[in-house]
Amino acid sequence: MKGSRIELGDVTPHNIKQLKRLNQVIFPVSYNDKFYKDVLEVGELAKLGTKMLNHVLNICEKDGTFDNIYLHVQISNESAIDFYRKFGFDIIDTKKNYYKRIEPADAHVLQKNLKVPSGQNADVQKTDN
Repeated sequence: MKGSRIELGDVTPHNIKQLKRLNQVIFPVSYNDKFYKDVLEVGELAKLGTKMLNHVLNICEKDGTFDNIYLHVQISNESAIDFYRKFGFDIIDTKKNYYKRIEPADAHVLQKNLKVPSGQNADVQKTDN
């Protein structure tokens, strides 16, 4: 696939129904109309395509105002958990009965830290004068 290129298109009122259909086919969770309304309003953070996670991480890191990114994954979805761990996400909590129409209903909360906590910057050394 030398020279292949993936472009991420904007989510617009003209293609939001395609996104909704993709989500219905791919995910076991049904998103309500407010979710799709919110997707239209967030602009650059809602791109279509296989590079979506990298796209969102790059925007958040370049922006510099985000400390963490959180997401929920069904506890039985090991492939998704492994996928997110490769991007630096860690399980920090489990929410009981998070999902209403699927089993198991529990979800892990995953977090990726975008900023180094203060006092933990390995490049800065304290010296006494």
